[in-house]
Amino acid sequence: MCRIDAKTVYPDHLTSQTIGMLRWVLMALVVLIHTNLVADTGCTGTAYGVFYRWAGNVVWLASPLFFLISGYLFVASGSGFSWDVFVKKCRGRFDTWLMPYLLWNTIFLLFYGVVGLVLPSVLGEIPPLQEMTLVDILKAYCCIRGQGFNSGPIDGPLWFLRDLMAIALFTPLYMAIVRKHKATIIVPLILGSLPLQLGFESEMALFMVGCWLNVWYSSLSDLLQKPWWRPLSVYLIASVLVTAPLSLPEEIIPLFTLIRNLSGMLLVARLCAKVVEGFPSKDWRALAEPVFFVFAFHSMVTRVLTKVAAQWLVAHQMGSAGFFCAHLLDAVLAIAISLLVYHILRRLFPNTCRWIFGKSRLWR
Repeated sequence: MCRIDAKTVYPDHLTSQTIGMLRWVLMALVVLIHTNLVADTGCTGTAYGVFYRWAGNVVWLASPLFFLISGYLFVASGSGFSWDVFVKKCRGRFDTWLMPYLLWNTIFLLFYGVVGLVLPSVLGEIPPLQEMTLVDILKAYCCIRGQGFNSGPIDGPLWFLRDLMAIALFTPLYMAIVRKHKATIIVPLILGSLPLQLGFESEMALFMVGCWLNVWYSSLSDLLQKPWWRPLSVYLIASVLVTAPLSLPEEIIPLFTLIRNLSGMLLVARLCAKVVEGFPSKDWRALAEPVFFVFAFHSMVTRVLTKVAAQWLVAHQMGSAGFFCAHLLDAVLAIAISLLVYHILRRLFPNTCRWIFGKSRLWR
């Protein structure tokens, strides 16, 4: 059995508080992904559609950064990472990953079953509950939305948690690699740059980068306090290379995409660190407690909000300005409604709801 003993640490104060704030930022980006109006209106050629296609490069940073932070925190330990720590981490994730995942998908399965009786158009590709076979029900917990590894469960945003649970099981392998030398960062970089990816390679690579950072950077504060314009420059150059019609060989697109994502994630983290430093009295970790609930619940309302907004915008022949406003308004309303439901449930059923809250934490 390979050795995985490695010196790892819990995040220092600035890093911990920055991660707390990042949770809000990443959750908001996820909601912005799910309130876009392009799919419901087909407005790809409008100014709104073009802007969203470019802005999507920033919005879609949420998922990669989720995986990187998850890897960093999964191996965090005051006593270093070992087989005993790995087993302990897996047991802890039963409460914070597996149980919430199963319960939320069950809630959404029942929700769509009830709503489908009244508004069958809301179901989309989901079959009505009364027509579901056992296979359909099992797929609801894994890949009912589309096909393949990257498709989502019935609670769509939780595809991240499904993939994360599978990827985390291989943490001993990652640690056996990254603990050897600082230069082992090349392994996840190559993995994330492979052409013709199935989908999980980049997720695994980013999780592994998080493990590497914990092993080789005892404190991330220095990294978070460096000038923000450097990662911004790299991010803009890589974004142009990936999205502009430059006829680049398809084989190298994943490499520039990974460079864009890593530099963009560093930029977002540095900006959040600056905000944390500007408000030293705030406990961003405590403020982030509702984030997992909003993350898991929000798609219950975004689908309705985007359909209503799309119908209204098309009926009134609104321009791109109206689309921008509706998109942002839907995102704000989705977060506000989710927070309201969270606080009501927490006040009425604090103990019963702890499972769906993920113990109010997504990563630890």
